[in-house]
Amino acid sequence: MYELKYNLILPDLRAALPYTPSQELIFIAGGRPPAKNWLTELAGQNKKGGTNRPVWAIDRGVNICRASALSPACLIGDGDSADKAAWTWATERGARVYCYPPEKDFTDTELALNIAVQNISCPLVILTAGFGGRLDHLISTAAVAAHASVFCVLADEREALFYLHAGESLAIECQVPPCAISLLPFSEECTGVSTTGLYWELTDARITNSSSLAISNVLAPDNTEKTFTVSTRSGILGVYLCHIK
Repeated sequence: MYELKYNLILPDLRAALPYTPSQELIFIAGGRPPAKNWLTELAGQNKKGGTNRPVWAIDRGVNICRASALSPACLIGDGDSADKAAWTWATERGARVYCYPPEKDFTDTELALNIAVQNISCPLVILTAGFGGRLDHLISTAAVAAHASVFCVLADEREALFYLHAGESLAIECQVPPCAISLLPFSEECTGVSTTGLYWELTDARITNSSSLAISNVLAPDNTEKTFTVSTRSGILGVYLCHIK
């Protein structure tokens, strides 16, 4: 097991991570909106209307910000899918706008991640509203996050996706046992993959991106602590949790 350095606390789980970010950011994309109470708890909304974790809205994500009364610090995108009223609402509240033309080579999410890299040293991005919607957007977002130069987690109250890179490990404590835990290679292969706390354990395994070897695992029946670990010696490995029955 490799060294764990940082505790990330989400509304329904706690994750011990192998890195120490300088700051946590919330990116709200334009996919399936998270539950309002989950998002409010994630942001740490205070009585003055501010948040303990800065919120960045990615294009249509500003609609979710407005519906949840979360003023974004930054607004990124071309505005092609956002409500004009929500866009205006965010700018009137001081959001810094990074506006791009609709015809461009990169998605708004990838542009937002690049902006984070350029402005903040070693941030951790919690990207929500990334699931649901179009399949091509989801695959693109998951792949871009896996290979980004920032630490990324995709999460809402239904699903979560963490990433491990070569020589890293992860420990996750769940309040509610997931109905599925899957390991997804975002490189051609991942080697030296080991787990603890799961029903079907892996020890120094090799997983390729053309195999379904590590799909739909669950916590071990005797795992009363509801905690499991995953490590990989090489490759980029996604650790996916699903609470959708």
